[in-house]
Amino acid sequence: ILGYGGGMSSAKAQLESDTRTLAYEAGRKFNVRVNTISAGPLKSRAASAIGKEPGQKTFIEYIIDYSKANAPLAQDLYSDDVGNAALFLNSNLGRTVTGVTLYVDNGLHAMGMAIDS
Repeated sequence: ILGYGGGMSSAKAQLESDTRTLAYEAGRKFNVRVNTISAGPLKSRAASAIGKEPGQKTFIEYIIDYSKANAPLAQDLYSDDVGNAALFLNSNLGRTVTGVTLYVDNGLHAMGMAIDS
């Protein structure tokens, strides 16, 4: 996404690395699971306040449009979708899952070449 990424990409890569390291260390020592959820663009109240210009789309609205145009699943993403992923990870259904980054982004992370590129 043009103008969005550099520092964020580095921070996310470090978070994913830390997730794997902590999953191993905490799993062996305390028998706990460590996972990360990487959510796609959500139109939250906080996100909607960024780049708000009268009569124009907000920054998050542009990002959501981009996501819908490029992700395999072109649908809205809601906070409940992210919450349901967390419920899965914290339930017995996810009891053997540790050290993963679960992408809840309609598949945007799997995108190859963007259609507008």
